[in-house]
Amino acid sequence: MKIYTVYRVDYRTNKHELIGKVVERRKEERNNNAADMLRLAQKIYAPSSFNPNIFIINEGSSAGPLFGGA
Repeated sequence: MKIYTVYRVDYRTNKHELIGKVVERRKEERNNNAADMLRLAQKIYAPSSFNPNIFIINEGSSAGPLFGGA
């Protein structure tokens, strides 16, 4: 079980704001687990269906953040 922390970027103040967490409960690796979790986080936490200000970080990994948007 992987836990992804969800952040929102406020570009006016250039600060990252913790807005929640998303838990992945898949038992095995699939094609785009992190991308699927980003889409889920955007669906749950974004005020609109497409919000490039949201990104996620896998708490158990040294990999960098996964950004949504263009």
